Amino acid sequence: MKKYSTQDLWIRVILFFAICVILIFSFQGFVLRFVRTLFNDGNAYPETLEINLVRAMNGIVGIGLVYIFLQFDRKKMSESGLSWDKKFGWEWILLSIPITIAGFIPTILIENTFEIVVVEGLLDIVGILLSLIIAFFAFGVGEELLFRGYLQTILETKYSFIFSAIVSAALFGLLHLLLLAPGGRLEDMFAILFSAFTMGLTFSYVFKTTNHNLIFPIAIHGFWDFFYFAFQAETTYETFFHTIVGIVASIIGAVVIFLLVYLYSTKRTFAKVNVDYSPE
Repeated sequence: MKKYSTQDLWIRVILFFAICVILIFSFQGFVLRFVRTLFNDGNAYPETLEINLVRAMNGIVGIGLVYIFLQFDRKKMSESGLSWDKKFGWEWILLSIPITIAGFIPTILIENTFEIVVVEGLLDIVGILLSLIIAFFAFGVGEELLFRGYLQTILETKYSFIFSAIVSAALFGLLHLLLLAPGGRLEDMFAILFSAFTMGLTFSYVFKTTNHNLIFPIAIHGFWDFFYFAFQAETTYETFFHTIVGIVASIIGAVVIFLLVYLYSTKRTFAKVNVDYSPE
């Protein structure tokens, strides 16, 4: 099967990411304004809600963009790693709950101790259900398809897993920086960039352990975001000290998840998913 040249591969990576950013900001400018007009008399929603709406658009864009790019190489969506594993699917989803909680607890405790995060309280049952759906299908599926299912996989057709994971995680962090801190304070920008980069590396490793099946990283990613939404947690980085603490907290959470997934993967053997993105 034909392989990408170095030039073709990087053109695809850069073009894919650029189109993704353009589409997301277009959605942010037009769709968000339309939602405000239709449901809130043209007024802005609270900042946290608007950030989540923008990230939900990110997920929708991610699913559509990956599908379009796969069509150019005559590939199926399942070849992105988005395929249900009959043997391990439910096991991964159920196991992702305690694994994510184990990483989330030290992260949120550290951030709360240093007053980086404010927890406003648990949402009502409707809010919890909506948050769970959005966290899984918009953030989990959409972002994992974008950065692990497509970008990491296409890079792995020519480069090592480590290099591919670093590049995809860096782009993952950059997109979060562009979305969540445009024109913001340096403290916020550094914290968002490096925290997302750290978690991106972890999701890349989880993707690797399942032989490129996205279900496990989607579940961990989805539950991680869900816990923040369910407790209405808002983060602020007042100084660079808070930024450093926030990054360290994210690293600790990521390391806990990494170690638990590593211990699990040493005891299980997973079938290889067909994710060859080389053009036919």
